[in-house]
Amino acid sequence: MNHTRSIWRIYFPLLLPVVLLFLTVLSITVLSSQVLSTSFIVIVVILAVVAVVATYLFTRRLATSLMQIRAGVERITQIDDSGRAKATSDDSIASLAVTVNDVARQLQERAAELAQRRQEHDTIVSSMIEGVLVVDADEKLISINQAAVRLLGLENANVIGRTLQETIRNSDLHRLVTKTLNLGTTVEGDITLSGTEDRYLQVTGTMLRNASRNTIGALIVLNDITRLHKLEQVRRDFVANVSHELKTPITSIKGYIETLLDGAFRDPDDAERFLKIAAKQANRLNAIIEDLLKLSRIEQGVERGEILLEQAALKGLLTAAVSVCETQITAKNIHVSLSCPADLIARINPPLLEQAVVNLIDNAAKYNDSGSAIEIAAIQDSNAISITVRDHGIGIAPEHLPRLFERFYRVDKARSRAEGGTGLGLAIAKHIVLAHGGTISVDSRMGEGSTFTISLPLR
Repeated sequence: MNHTRSIWRIYFPLLLPVVLLFLTVLSITVLSSQVLSTSFIVIVVILAVVAVVATYLFTRRLATSLMQIRAGVERITQIDDSGRAKATSDDSIASLAVTVNDVARQLQERAAELAQRRQEHDTIVSSMIEGVLVVDADEKLISINQAAVRLLGLENANVIGRTLQETIRNSDLHRLVTKTLNLGTTVEGDITLSGTEDRYLQVTGTMLRNASRNTIGALIVLNDITRLHKLEQVRRDFVANVSHELKTPITSIKGYIETLLDGAFRDPDDAERFLKIAAKQANRLNAIIEDLLKLSRIEQGVERGEILLEQAALKGLLTAAVSVCETQITAKNIHVSLSCPADLIARINPPLLEQAVVNLIDNAAKYNDSGSAIEIAAIQDSNAISITVRDHGIGIAPEHLPRLFERFYRVDKARSRAEGGTGLGLAIAKHIVLAHGGTISVDSRMGEGSTFTISLPLR
């Protein structure tokens, strides 16, 4: 019943002019019935009736279509009429216009909400430190964030819409993306990007599907693990070096003891010589362990904040360091000069900093020629306090300088062991300086000598 009323509200205004036209024609016909023939009147009446019926059918169909459109729009937008005031107009076309306006308003609100969500999504993705890129099923790039652009070195390239093979020259990444698209599961792997400095990336690939579960592409996440890779390499090198350094004296001690047990102890001269060598190797083993413990204590002290700094004069500290190395200096007849203002004060841990300077002087004495000189100086400028230890020895080749402060790294392994070094002196000096918030560097030329510089902050 309500549906029929709604239909009449629509087609009655359209039908009314036709009815009036019909009545007008009928009146004219009656008035002119003396003139017109009966057959003509019948034809006019029939045509008028047909017009009325046709108009009725057209308006009924139009009304039905409008009602269906309105109902469909309300279903799509889920408009709840119960919470809205009823329209006072009986015009269903006006009611449909109101519904369409509601739809437009809701679409605008949803568009604004989607735009805000997209902006939030773009902000989150662009601020990620991980690289994120999205490819379609044909491996064409459809999205990439700034982190991925930086990691892959694509700053000046227009990559959107191009395939991975065109933009990124890395076969391992290509295989991983292809595997992700083919298997449909999460795929992980590591790749290496070659360049002036190799970069190591951990890659995770996940397939993207639409609502119909059809494959539409893949999401690739790149995580830079270069630093972790380097740390792992340092750890492996350290374990290998420690094993080698400890094994050398232990093997020597074991060999001489076995020789003594085989009967060499019956010869007093051989027994004494073998025992002296074993004792020397035992001392070397003890020195390595002591240096390792020193490094461990320094690192733990920095982590726990146990290294206390105080204002102290540097000249007395440098003089004490020279005295500690007096034996090596005298044995090689090396002249040591010290230049440091008596009032130069720095915020330091005196015992630790003295150990760092001792290690530098000891290193200079080992690799200096007999009768040469070592120059020690401390100065202050506007930025820092610098302590330099300069020798005139054999120098260090440029390829060794970047790794010089690594644990157990030796430029001349045979000479270092012959001089009694553990390979940890410069590493200990570096960690002590870092504990003071400073830096240590070296400048060296082959055949001219080396200069080690400790820079300490003024505060």
